[in-house]
Amino acid sequence: MKKKFIIGILIILIIIIIAVSTLALFTWTSPNTTLTLEVGEMTDVIFQEGNDIIANNIGPVLNYEDGETTEFTIINNAENEQQAKFYLDISEISDSLKEESFKYLLQTSTDGTNYVTYKEGNFTSATIGELIISEDEILPSGRTYYRFIIYIDGNMENPTSMMNNNLKATFNVETSLPSITVAELVEQMKNSSNGVKANISDNVSTEKGIWETQDDYGTSYYFRGAVENNYVYFAGYYWRIMRANGNGTIRIIYDGTSAHSNGELSNDRTIGEIAYNSISSNYDNAYVGYMYGQIASSNYNDTHANTNNSTIKTFVDNWYKANIIDKNYNDYVADVIYCNDRSIYSGPGYGNSVMSSTHYSGYNRQTNKTAILTCTNQNDRFTADDVNIGNGALTYPVGLITLDEVIYAGGYNRSSASESYLDGVETNSIWWTMTPNIFSGGLRTAIIYTINNEGNLYTTNMTFSSHVRPVLSLKPSVELTGNGTMTDPWVVQD
Repeated sequence: MKKKFIIGILIILIIIIIAVSTLALFTWTSPNTTLTLEVGEMTDVIFQEGNDIIANNIGPVLNYEDGETTEFTIINNAENEQQAKFYLDISEISDSLKEESFKYLLQTSTDGTNYVTYKEGNFTSATIGELIISEDEILPSGRTYYRFIIYIDGNMENPTSMMNNNLKATFNVETSLPSITVAELVEQMKNSSNGVKANISDNVSTEKGIWETQDDYGTSYYFRGAVENNYVYFAGYYWRIMRANGNGTIRIIYDGTSAHSNGELSNDRTIGEIAYNSISSNYDNAYVGYMYGQIASSNYNDTHANTNNSTIKTFVDNWYKANIIDKNYNDYVADVIYCNDRSIYSGPGYGNSVMSSTHYSGYNRQTNKTAILTCTNQNDRFTADDVNIGNGALTYPVGLITLDEVIYAGGYNRSSASESYLDGVETNSIWWTMTPNIFSGGLRTAIIYTINNEGNLYTTNMTFSSHVRPVLSLKPSVELTGNGTMTDPWVVQD
């Protein structure tokens, strides 16, 4: 996020004054306005009173302080660190002025009296366009005084060819928040990792931080417990970082139109309520799918072919289209796997009779207090375009959280007094994962894992309405500013 401010205009007209002199003498005029920059969260600018500076008969000087000076002040009131870039935007410069003796200085002071030079140079390589004086400078807190000086060094030889030539330039300041890329943030997460979690059924209220495990791309680094440094602001909404995927992308889960603290109860943290699959008849194993195949099929493959959208997939896709695609944010989103694990623990995996009851593998992991971030079958690895590792069946690169991601985050076997960043839907309400638990032949319905307002796992009939929190991933090249806290989230830079 950059803000550009013109803080002084130097229009330097160089004309001959004494043609017979061995030292060139010059006259320039500079309508130069003293001003103050107020650097806040949005980098407000306040112009204070000041008079134009007009200097005549300027010639080579032995002391740079006798040169042409532009003064300004920056007041950094922002809570977060900011950077500054100082440069000249040159619209005209004669080749005859590109001498080592034609110099500039950028100075700084904490009291407006005692200045220290920290950038200096000359115009030998100057061209039309930007001449960078200084960039990526960290702005100190509070008030800092600056002055920019242009002068002709009288201690050096100044050829007469310099006379009667023009330099026109505008001195600019841009301020911005320091940024990092998603790739750099992933590296930070890697360096902060506590390693492989020995027992993921530990009470999460006693721990919070980053741990690691394997996913389908490599090593994934995931947040666990009531962490407070995984907030993201993207596309006009707040999100929480779930984990870094093994391919260097970052997986985030929707968390509302405003930032919510851990444990805060608010339906704003979801995009609405809907059934996982709203089917009036012909209940079938197929309906455990985020997408599904043939109803009443006599084999597993046809049952779980990805040919039809589930009710919840259509709901999520419509939201993504309106809020990400239509608002031009899709280029920030990575195409990664969202696992709808339909691998079988017990049962045939097809049909709609009592004899077709099937427990899916998530049931076994939840029962035995284990979890994995790899997805067993390629058919269940939902991706939009990737058909090498994923299935390429998604319309858009968005999905839902999985049972295993809930467990790794600390959402399994937790006391009601504990918290995690998953907490927050209103009391007694729940939200969907995309992991099936069972197709019950007796009930003739699919049962899907859900999470209650305290982050604990439940199972819910697919036809019941539950809340929805989309999950997507950000590309490694995406730039972020901030520090990930609730008051200063990682902000995706447009």
